[in-house]
Amino acid sequence: MTLSPRTRTVLAWLLFAATFGCLAAGLAVALVLVRPLTLAVLAEGALAAGLYLGFAVLGLVLSLRRPGNPIGWLLAASGLVWSLNVPGEAWVSNLAATGRPLPRLAQVHAAVLEPLWAPAIALGVTLPLLLLPNGRLRSPRWRWAVAASVAGGVLSMAGALEPGQLVSTPIANPLAVDGLGGVVAGAVAGLGGLLHAASLAAALVCMVLRFRSSRGVERQQLRWVAAGAAVAVIGLLAVVALLALEETYGFAPGAWLVALALALASLPVAIGVAVLRYRLWDLDRLISRTVTYTAVTVLLVLPYLAIVAAIPRLAEGSGSLAVAAATLAVAALFQPLRRRVQDLVDRRFNRRRYDAARTLEGFAARLREQVDLDALHGELLGVVDQTMQPTQASLWLRPQTGQPS
Repeated sequence: MTLSPRTRTVLAWLLFAATFGCLAAGLAVALVLVRPLTLAVLAEGALAAGLYLGFAVLGLVLSLRRPGNPIGWLLAASGLVWSLNVPGEAWVSNLAATGRPLPRLAQVHAAVLEPLWAPAIALGVTLPLLLLPNGRLRSPRWRWAVAASVAGGVLSMAGALEPGQLVSTPIANPLAVDGLGGVVAGAVAGLGGLLHAASLAAALVCMVLRFRSSRGVERQQLRWVAAGAAVAVIGLLAVVALLALEETYGFAPGAWLVALALALASLPVAIGVAVLRYRLWDLDRLISRTVTYTAVTVLLVLPYLAIVAAIPRLAEGSGSLAVAAATLAVAALFQPLRRRVQDLVDRRFNRRRYDAARTLEGFAARLREQVDLDALHGELLGVVDQTMQPTQASLWLRPQTGQPS
């Protein structure tokens, strides 16, 4: 069944809105329930939200501009799956860190969403790497990798029924099945993990083969994507190894979180650079605007949240004044900061647009002083050729008519 353009647009925005809603709900829960609300807690939440929002934004842009390419839909779905854990994560983590008992709802939340990483990675890393850049497999022989990735993501969810202590929260699994059922759930989850790892390795091999067979501009585009793919796959496999070392020997506790953050960030960043620098999918202008507004939002929201977190420490009666001042400062700084960041993004990634803008500014300045029509004719054609790069250009001037008597 083929969806109409309107239905595809609505679906793309719904996926993004659901992801953004989960992230906003997580922020609201943290502001209301988490105590003490430290800057470290806010920074950790902002980092996770930025990673998940990167998948959602890139998926939204690709789904709207290239709806026939499944990569955008996969990235958007991955962002949503990742963000499902956000609304309750800050609350559950805060309860566990402070030693307070977890309500039944918090325990079920932790158990159900803990294995959600497997389908999220399959949607956001493995399957896109198998389909990049045109949304089709390199050959029918790679269908087994797609099947392994899907099966691995689904079977890994059986870990929600496996007996034992949860990894992300130090509690016994409240949904654990006793006896033979628990053994089967563990075996199924283990099989899912093996399929997941195998499909990840296959996706990296597929990306490398695509890069080696590419030529010209496509090779430049895939160079960045292949580098990001290597970091993502190696980082995700390192997460599995670090988790095993932490559980068995207590080695480098929390190191797997750093590896996971680097792995998740690498692919969207690599695709973004390929789009901005080498016009992958011809989305450079739209992505540059997205990068700009995301950077400006981060630069303004983080100080604002720091002030909000510091309100309890302020003298009584000055908290509302601090919030009002911070809000006014954010509103006043948005446009100047946006212009500076946009200029920096264009200068670094979209050099052609940046040089064209500088050329037009210089021509506009000289135009006010130029009175020679022949010189202006040649200079105007030169500016058009330099900025627009047409195959040919000519200038026609209407001949002067006699002045009425």
